[in-house]
Amino acid sequence: MEKTIEYKNVNVSTKIIEKARYLFNQIGVRNTTMDDLARELGISKKTLYKEIDNKADLVRICVLSDLKAMENKIKDISAMYDNAIEEMLVINEEIIDDIKVYHPSVLHDLMKFYPECCEMIETHKSSFAHQSIANNLAKGIKQGFYREDIRIELVTLFQINLSMLPLEQKVMLYDTKDMFFEILKFYIHAITTPKGIKEFYELINKRDKK
Repeated sequence: MEKTIEYKNVNVSTKIIEKARYLFNQIGVRNTTMDDLARELGISKKTLYKEIDNKADLVRICVLSDLKAMENKIKDISAMYDNAIEEMLVINEEIIDDIKVYHPSVLHDLMKFYPECCEMIETHKSSFAHQSIANNLAKGIKQGFYREDIRIELVTLFQINLSMLPLEQKVMLYDTKDMFFEILKFYIHAITTPKGIKEFYELINKRDKK
């Protein structure tokens, strides 16, 4: 039986979610119509509307699905890697892989036309993402990789805001992977001990050889 994703009182099949996400990432959220989605699914719009009332609900479910998927990935990575710097590197790679498929207008479209989705993203940033980064910082301090004098709360806020920079349209002329790596290096050099810097570049070299 096909899985469904629930948003409030709405249940939508994963097939519809996957096709909607594909279109959003190909042509943008605003440019995707329900006619486009029905055509891609090979069904009538009437049949589509039996599962979903409107595009706004569909967008919200897709955002929720993406956030939950990312949270699950990060939880798995955090459980797998004890080394704080390696954990951060792998999470960074996962985020890059996810974000580089997004259409450049996605975040802009959500901010302008779907404020509830932006609230969901902000909630994710202020709860799950905030706790994940704070946990990594605390772990890295114990391991001697991060400086003991860093203020975890402030550094966490810095990192959350820095991580959003590559998603802004005005910087889309730069490669997403390059931007994330430069931000990561900036962040690492700001918080690490000499031991942490050495570990960072050893891990980078090791991962580049894979």
